[in-house]
This record gives sequence, structure tokens and C-alpha cells, in this order.
Amino acid sequence: MTNQHSSSRRAAGGNPETFLRLALIVLLAVTAGCSGGTRDGSSSVESGNGNNGSTQVQPFTGPDPNLLLNVRERAAKADSYAITYGALTKADIDTLKTYPLVIVHPYNGNLTRDHIMWIKQGVDPTDSNDNPVVLCYISIGEDLRTFQLTDAQMRADPRFTGDGSGPSIDPRGPGERSLDIQDLKGTPTYGGFASYYVNDNAIRCPGDPVNVPDQNGNFLTRFVNAGDPLWYSTVKEMRMDVNTHTPPGLRELLTDNYGRGLGCDGVFLDTIDTAAPNKYTACSDTNHSSSEWTAKGFSDFIGRLRADFPTKIILQNRGLFFFDPREPHYQVSARGIIDIGFFESYYLDNDSQTSVSPYFPDNKYNSMPKIMAEANRPDGFKMLSLGYANGFGGAKPGMDVQTLQGTSTIGFDILMQDIQESHSVGFRHYITNATVDLVNSFVKNNKNMNDTTAPVWYSVFNANYEYPASPPEARPGIRKIDLNEDTVTISWDVALDMNRVSYALYYQTTPFNFSLPQPLANATRVVLTPGTGSGYNLVWQAPDPGLALQNVYPYESSVTLPGLQSGTTYYLLLRAFDSKGNEETNEIAWTCSNTTCSKL
Repeated sequence: MTNQHSSSRRAAGGNPETFLRLALIVLLAVTAGCSGGTRDGSSSVESGNGNNGSTQVQPFTGPDPNLLLNVRERAAKADSYAITYGALTKADIDTLKTYPLVIVHPYNGNLTRDHIMWIKQGVDPTDSNDNPVVLCYISIGEDLRTFQLTDAQMRADPRFTGDGSGPSIDPRGPGERSLDIQDLKGTPTYGGFASYYVNDNAIRCPGDPVNVPDQNGNFLTRFVNAGDPLWYSTVKEMRMDVNTHTPPGLRELLTDNYGRGLGCDGVFLDTIDTAAPNKYTACSDTNHSSSEWTAKGFSDFIGRLRADFPTKIILQNRGLFFFDPREPHYQVSARGIIDIGFFESYYLDNDSQTSVSPYFPDNKYNSMPKIMAEANRPDGFKMLSLGYANGFGGAKPGMDVQTLQGTSTIGFDILMQDIQESHSVGFRHYITNATVDLVNSFVKNNKNMNDTTAPVWYSVFNANYEYPASPPEARPGIRKIDLNEDTVTISWDVALDMNRVSYALYYQTTPFNFSLPQPLANATRVVLTPGTGSGYNLVWQAPDPGLALQNVYPYESSVTLPGLQSGTTYYLLLRAFDSKGNEETNEIAWTCSNTTCSKL
């Protein structure tokens, strides 16, 4: 599959063979859809649950509908998406076909390649332009095969014992905070388990079991170190087996010739929060983990995945701390490798006791601007978000989950606010139920993607960052200029918009006259390539990283101004604009001459 995708990209420039292959795919897809069943692939005879999960579908006999498509590019352009962890009914498949990007859970839904292919075919099997790209769930921070297994049961099963050197523990010395470590496997404890299990809770939390794999007390699975090469090879080769609680591995998910050969267009990487900062959980929490040292290993895992499957989509769920310079994880993020980031519970969480998440102020005023600063870099990523219309304990106050399906109107305004809060900062949003198995079109039917508004300046620094956070003071335009002969290095903060934000520097040798109808008509306009601001990647080292952001900025870029050192005076202005062409109009001008730059 990888080679076929690569070939299709090379041929996209006009090779006649491409059009012949496209015609063949369309013909085979149409033929497959008409051989005794309905066009969407649901069986005309079987309508029940024939797979202990999803509705049976007819065999999909044609080639992968997305075989010749650049699925990573299509995912980047998707303006909506759907996610479900559940089994799929005919109605679900019909709805999923209408989305450009779909996330499914092959193990929970007991999905086959046929289910995936029928979704990929889209609404019109003759038009590849409406084909969804399909991502499939996989856990890389917890071993789902260990669900409910005791230590003794694991020791008796060779799948979990390996060379007996595990579990491993943090190899860093006392007080060491850097996560840019060389020993990705950690320090062995020789407890009789595979090397990729971890036992850091025993070090941090007195009374926790020693020399046995740490367990997520909520989901009853064992935490792993994704940086151990043995774990990557294990995840890559796993084959789905419901009898042993084994989910499909990377090869089964991403190819068409291993196991079920599901042929997914990419993966939804979950449980990355095994590498969360140790401070995120207390020893009293049932899901406490103490393995932040594995952070670089998770990025290494993602790098191996990208090398093995270069044309596939990689979505990173959880792990947003990798994009926050206040945490040492920022040193070792997978930015530049992943295609998509994912923000769960940004505005609406799955707690039935509250409507709006009590953590929303922190999400919006502290985390979100830092994440979007990373997402909008040249090597950045698309951001998706997920809201919940009910909780695990039942209905949320003032809300009814059935509003998502149009059979109620209770909580409609809250759901619409969830969409607005998410889309306005650049996320693409979906709302579901607490168990993530309610396929619906609420967001897609109610969103307004007509963007006529310019980006709004924001800030990664928030003097009011303590819980509950309040809005930061915006830091618009140029914030700092450093001179080196004829080169100026511009530093600036983040601006937010519904669509991707870029930044343009205007400069000229006469002062700007903002009273003119077109004050920048004679200025030179340069679209900047934002690099990481000086000191931004070291913020985590400060005694108070939140306050340290006051004097550093996420972006910087350098421009040469001819004759600057020879006495030519320049006037400079920075403005933010979005991918739809909307540009804001701040008037924060600077002047540079010889060895001095100053704000006017």
C-alpha cells in the first residue's frame, strides 16, 4: 500500500497511466457496489449484527477507493470530521460517508476491511472527490492486551515476559528534569516482565507494587514505554484477536495484506498521556502515572511509524503538553511528524455534573494559544477538538444528548457555543456522547465556515494563569527587534483565526501614514517564515515557567534591509492574515536605523 500511494503521487502530474488506473478503480467500485446489495455496501439480506458488533456488509471487491489519493493532503483540508468508537450500523455508515475525515475503532466495532472500504467510497462511488479518509484507533501508551490480567497471569504468558528485564524505571538522575535523554529503554528492574513495561509508580508512590508493571486503575491495562524498540515491533505486528483481547496492530491497520488487512488511511494514536508530566496525577489517583521520562520515546515511536508508513496520516490524541513550552516535553515533541493534533473536552467534557467544563478557562486562556502557535508553524499540524453532550453519569445540566440527532432542542445553545469556541480558534470540531459511539451530523449541519474576519492577536503569556485562569492581555504586532548589521530579527506572539494564520512584514523608508486610504501601498511586503523565538524552548527551565513567558515569544524571523548599517532608516509593521485572505490592521510601527530599533 505504501508503494502504491507513493507511485500515485509521482504520477499525479499527468501520466496517462494514472487516468487508466482511476477509470479501472471507478469501474470496479461501481461493480462491487451493485453485485446483489445496496450501493453503500450494506447487505440487502442481512441487516442484523453479524460480527458481534457492526452490521454485516457485502464484500468490497474493488481496490482501495483512496489508492491514488494523497490522503495526508486531504486530511489537512478537511473542514469537518466524525469519530466513533462503537459498532457501525447501516445508518452510521451512511452518515460517515458524508464526512471528509472519519475516525473509527476497529477493535471495539469488530470492523473488517469491507467496512473501511465502503466508508472510503463516499456517497458517490464514481467521484473520488467525496471520498472520506479513514483513521483507525490504536493505543500506544498502554498495552490493551493486559486488560484485567493479574501480575501472576502476565508472568505465565510469554507475550508479557520478554527477556525478563522489565519493568523499567526512569533512568534520569535525582532532580534531573530534561527529557532529551539518550537511554530510551530506561533502567531495568529484572522483575520478570518484558522490557517495555514501566514501574515508576513504585519509585514515586510509597506502597505501590514493586517490580511489576504499573496499571491504569481506571481501565485496568498496563502502562508501557513507547520508546522501547521491542514495543514498536510488538505493536506493529499485533493481529486482532478478541479471545485474547488483542487489538489490531500497525500492519493490520495500515496495509491490505496482513491479518484483516484493514487498509486504514492513518492512525489515531491514543494513550500518549502515559508520558504526561508526573505532576499531572497524584499517588491517590486511580490512574496515576509517573513515567514522564518516556516522552522522547513516544516521539521516537511516532518517528518510526512515519518512516515505515510515509504516506499515512498520523493523529496524536492527548499529549498536548508536548506543545507547551512550560513543560520539558516541548524539547522532544513530534511536531513535523504528525499531521493532526486532538483536543478532547475543550469546552464540553464528559462529566455529568457540569455543562461547561470547569477547566475551559485554562484550556482557552493557557493551553490553546500555545498549541495553536505550534499548529500554525510551517511544520505544524491540523487541530481537531471533541466535545461531549452528556456524561458517563447521565445527562449534563440543561442538555439532552438527543439534540445531536434532532429529536430534542434542550441544550442547543450550549452545543452551538461549543462549536463557536472551537472553530473560532482554528479547531475542527465534533460533538458526541460520553461513550463516543453516537454518530451524528450536528456540527456539520450547524457550523458556519464563512470566514470574513481577520485574525485576532492573542498571547502565549498569561499573567493570570493560575486556576481559574482569566484572559491574557493580547500582544499584537512586532514585540521585539534585534539587529545584526543589515539583518533585523523580528519577534512576535500568536494570532488566532478560524483558518490557518500567517504573518506579513511591511517595511519602507518613509513613515507610515495611516490616515491614507492605502497606507501600505508603497511598502515592501514579506511573508515571514516563523522560527522558534529565542529562549522559547527553554521556558520550562525557569523557576516559574508561566511567568517566564512574559519576556519571550513563540515566533521570530529574520529579514535583510539593504543599507541599514549605512544610515538608511526603515519603518516596519507586522500584520497577521488568514488563509482566506483576511488581514488585520494593527498600526504598531517600529523604526530601525544604524544600530537602533525602537517602537514608535
